[in-house]
Amino acid sequence: MEKTDKASEDKRNCPHCKSMASMSDDFCPKCGYPFKEEIFCTNHPKDAAEGACIICCSGYCSICGGWTSGLFLCAAHSDYEIYQGMARVYGISDAAQAQHAANCLEQAHLHPFLYSRKATQISLGGPEYTLFRSSGEYDGHIINEIKAMVPVQEVIRAEKILRDLDLSG
Repeated sequence: MEKTDKASEDKRNCPHCKSMASMSDDFCPKCGYPFKEEIFCTNHPKDAAEGACIICCSGYCSICGGWTSGLFLCAAHSDYEIYQGMARVYGISDAAQAQHAANCLEQAHLHPFLYSRKATQISLGGPEYTLFRSSGEYDGHIINEIKAMVPVQEVIRAEKILRDLDLSG
């Protein structure tokens, strides 16, 4: 008699992003693709949801949310920087302050990751002269900022913790 792996029987591939998801999931936790037709828009309960926001885990129709780089996000979360399942919740050019924010998130049992693109001699310890994007447009983010990233499922909790500590950024 051949043994079957019970854990693999409880998994399925998402038809949108091809990642593995649990059979009990209503939507793909990686991309937000709905697995059931009975998911409705949070704002328009009579309309079917096109997807579920990977940050707030709520379903939204095409008016209230949409696909961005293969991920479904609601209008409130559509501007987040997301890389490989991690979202930016804090950014600053001060390394000590960034580390403090990450330590606070770790103490709350979250999984922060500090990311920085500092690459030039000027940006390695020199004054921060680059207060604009490489395209020349300033959007409020410093090019050489150190970013605190957390898994998308932890964004809402991380932002609350940072707000409570007066570290929102």
